[in-house]
Amino acid sequence: MKTNWLVTGGKAEIKGETFKYIPQTIKNKFGQEENVPAFIKSNLDFENGEINFRVRIKEQHAMCQVIFNSDTGGNLNIGLNTNDILFGITKFNVETSKWDLISGSGSNENVEFDIDYNIKITIYGSVITLYANDIKVAEAVQEVRQSQLQIAFISSSEIILKDFKVTNVKPKAFVVMQFSDEYNDLYNEVIKPVCEEYGLECERADDFFTTNVIIQDIVQSIISASVIIAEITPDNPNVFYEVGYSHAIGKPTILLCDRKRDKLPFDLSSFRTLFYENSIAGKSKVEQKLRKYLENIF
Repeated sequence: MKTNWLVTGGKAEIKGETFKYIPQTIKNKFGQEENVPAFIKSNLDFENGEINFRVRIKEQHAMCQVIFNSDTGGNLNIGLNTNDILFGITKFNVETSKWDLISGSGSNENVEFDIDYNIKITIYGSVITLYANDIKVAEAVQEVRQSQLQIAFISSSEIILKDFKVTNVKPKAFVVMQFSDEYNDLYNEVIKPVCEEYGLECERADDFFTTNVIIQDIVQSIISASVIIAEITPDNPNVFYEVGYSHAIGKPTILLCDRKRDKLPFDLSSFRTLFYENSIAGKSKVEQKLRKYLENIF
């Protein structure tokens, strides 16, 4: 698909792979001059992967940020000059109607003019990392949902952005379950094929081939996944721990349970659960229900 860009607010120019913010001012209700922001939006859907670009500014408070979650409220901005921090990740706080700094570094007093900052943003599941000139300058754990990318500018001088590149990586579904033949069949015949229909890379803990402590790999996989699918039929402490961790960090989590189980643990009983029957007819039904759950998330 061809990449298209459109100026949706303020004044800016788009010439090939070069974007130029053109400063404007207006008077606020107190009669003071204020800089007018500009917004450029693309048809690029993004959720997981890497973004690279070069940006050049000419004054201390110039702001250039990529807006994520724009289709769900635009509540996550990453880039240059956020809350008086040179490089940062900010999130809009609905309760206070202000932008909260989640992670950042550097002072805008040290900004360099008329040079290109090489900016890289990587997002893998909930792990967001911001680099400037290949140096890690901010990192946070926040949910990013698929949406069209936007860029926001504001300054008293022009801003030049070049070579905006996006590398999409398949989002990941991390599957939590007991390892036995019964649940292996559910994984291989139902969960994995349905996830792949939605462009998700499926992974379980037994796919790890590292020398790390296993819990480190599991925690990292939960954080970097876009969705967790957990089979909670047997009373398995490891599974319950991983489900609890997923809920604690706000990760979208789909719970599956065989109807043969009489009662869910109290702490899980309030969560919506996909109940299924381990039969030929039950296989078709759990596939349909799992598709609906994934459609609601993606």
